[in-house]
Amino acid sequence: MVELKNPLFDSMAMPTQALHADDHLHETPDVAAPIGVSTTFRYNKSDVEGNNYGAGQRYVYAREGRANTTQAESVLSTVMEGHAVLYASGLTAALGVLLHFRPKRVALSAGYFGVRRVVEHYASIAGGVQIVGAECAYDGVDLVWLETPVNPTGEVSDISCYALRAHAAGAVLVVDATLAPPPLCQPFRHGADVVVHSATKFLGGHSDLVAGVVVARAPAAAQDMRHTRALLGLGAGSLDTWLLQRSLPTLAVRVRQQAQSAARLVALLESLRRAAEPRPCHTPSAADRALGARLAEVRHASLQPGISAAAHAQHPHGFGAVFSVRFASQAQALFVARHLRLHAFATSLGGVHSLVDWRRASDAAADPALLRVSVGLENFDDLAADWRQALLALEAHEAASAKL
Repeated sequence: MVELKNPLFDSMAMPTQALHADDHLHETPDVAAPIGVSTTFRYNKSDVEGNNYGAGQRYVYAREGRANTTQAESVLSTVMEGHAVLYASGLTAALGVLLHFRPKRVALSAGYFGVRRVVEHYASIAGGVQIVGAECAYDGVDLVWLETPVNPTGEVSDISCYALRAHAAGAVLVVDATLAPPPLCQPFRHGADVVVHSATKFLGGHSDLVAGVVVARAPAAAQDMRHTRALLGLGAGSLDTWLLQRSLPTLAVRVRQQAQSAARLVALLESLRRAAEPRPCHTPSAADRALGARLAEVRHASLQPGISAAAHAQHPHGFGAVFSVRFASQAQALFVARHLRLHAFATSLGGVHSLVDWRRASDAAADPALLRVSVGLENFDDLAADWRQALLALEAHEAASAKL
């Protein structure tokens, strides 16, 4: 069986790991890993059961495994400090977790509505499964699913607190950390048993692939999930896997820069909102009102009230690059989304292009006046100018409409 993790890289920094953790699996002279599209592989000529793709590697049929998948899982395993299993999507990864643990009572936190739908679908098929909130008592709970940072606000929870509660009840703690990949957060260090990511988002980072990853603390759990993945055909395709390999070496530099720009943009928008707010010692100017009067609320972990020291310490390199902005009305939110020039008006998050999403389009339970913002790699000053021009355009539009 192939060894995914090379212990040589365990003590090295994440940027080095992302570039070299799979070096021991490369059997060609290519510096950049080649894409393998074959669905079937020749047996070892002298031993049908023997390795046929370098030391420790044996591939027979692509549904069961291929070199690109092994290499990507090797990097992910090292970078995320566990044992990674790659899936066709983030929601498929969530299903893989449920099929492995087969919980009967799930404590589910607030977060992405797609995960809730997967859990509900699993419950309808498995039968006798109860779903409760993650803040409820854990009596009889065997799996706790915590999303942190939470979609769409980017606010964070104390993983160690949930880990203590889950383990005291004999439950497994699964942390969906899609919005804060390494180096922003390492959930295993804070008590998580399993970590899940939609690799479509920050891990892929270029809005050009769909994949998911489950990282288990226990190697036996990862091996069992690979077996089920092969049986059901839940694995990622050749191109998506190769694109993920392409993206991982730049993960650390991308995510840190995106997080820094997001923190600055959040601070700017909050300052505009507060400047437009009348207070005993402050009368907003016309310019203040033009820019900030329609900003009802800005939410992000950097502004999160009552955040614990432990939750803050989970993010030594900054909080995530996703936050939300709520306006006074749906019409205002949609106007701004359509008039931002450097933020693509589209769903998803985590890519190098900044995105702004009207969540109500995908999630009927979302606030119709809320926009989710995912900050990319554009220059901060340009992003700030983009928001200023969109807010001023909204002010001019409403002023003109009032005259009609």
